Amino acid sequence: MATRPNYQSGYHTGDTRRRGYGSRQSSGTGRRGTGYVYGNLAHQLEEVPERRQQPQRRRRHKVYPQQKPAAMPSIGFSSFVFLTMAVILVLGAGFAYLHVQSGITKMKDQVVSLQAEITETKQKNDEDYQKVMDSVDLSEVYSVATKQFGMIQAVDNKVYKYDNKKSDMVKQYGDIPEDKK
Repeated sequence: MATRPNYQSGYHTGDTRRRGYGSRQSSGTGRRGTGYVYGNLAHQLEEVPERRQQPQRRRRHKVYPQQKPAAMPSIGFSSFVFLTMAVILVLGAGFAYLHVQSGITKMKDQVVSLQAEITETKQKNDEDYQKVMDSVDLSEVYSVATKQFGMIQAVDNKVYKYDNKKSDMVKQYGDIPEDKK
């Protein structure tokens, strides 16, 4: 019976010696590194044995007793009242702040509308003043004043200048005295 060659390792299954670099194979061909070939039959090269499977250990799940939730420390009645009052105070301050802010916004809107009204009124007054000034003829006013009312134009020596150091307004209670020379 013929032995099967192990082509990869250089061992012949029936041969006890190692086929190395300089040794001859038993086929007698004299070529190095060649093995036996049996027709077109492909042999399984170096079959690796399967690993032994160890029986799997079952893990035992440790059973822990259920822990009770930690009790929250309770607060005293006075602390509760203090915290409640503090929350009420903060909420009251927030509402007061919002009320003040809305009042400021309303006032700003009123100021803007009043400024627009002032601008419109000034423009209308300027237009009306210009109409009045265009309608008045100063030469006609002079002729009516001199002819109908008997007014005369002041001469430079008839104009009196008075400096009032107490106020800007002068009230005349009597005639101005004649020039004392």
